[in-house]
Amino acid sequence: YAGLSVDELEDGVFKADEAPNNVGVAFGIGGTAGAFSYQVTGGWDFDNEDGAIRAMGTAELGPGTLGLAAVYSSGPNSYYSAAEWAVAAEYAIKATDKLKITPGVQYYGNYFGGDKAVPDDFDGLGDAWKVGLTVDYQIVDNFYAKASVQYLDPEDGDDVTTGYFRLQRSF
Repeated sequence: YAGLSVDELEDGVFKADEAPNNVGVAFGIGGTAGAFSYQVTGGWDFDNEDGAIRAMGTAELGPGTLGLAAVYSSGPNSYYSAAEWAVAAEYAIKATDKLKITPGVQYYGNYFGGDKAVPDDFDGLGDAWKVGLTVDYQIVDNFYAKASVQYLDPEDGDDVTTGYFRLQRSF
């Protein structure tokens, strides 16, 4: 598949001395080949004059699915503003027909954190890393419980542990 869009980024990120008033253009390509799937997306934020490109892939491997991802941003923009670059990996283990356990890890280079008012560039920012675990359980057909916890350790800030619990119904 392939796609192209022009995006209104009114609620996007903006430089500290400006207001959000933004437009961007984005693309996406992807597909599957046997047990492997891939996706490459990118976007250019005209107001911030920066863009980002992201590549993601998954492969059926053993009792689960291995996922890898990477992103690069030329500067803070509405398509990616958390860091200059990041790499991530996860392994979704299908423990039973109803239970899936997914550990994951991510490393950020020049981590900003992704606030709405962004700096002009990522220069001088420290790195960060994040680990997490998500557990999905199918209670009955089309009704799921999901619990997740993540730990973030930024070089330039305080460690943070976050999480959530969600019940989800599919129709």
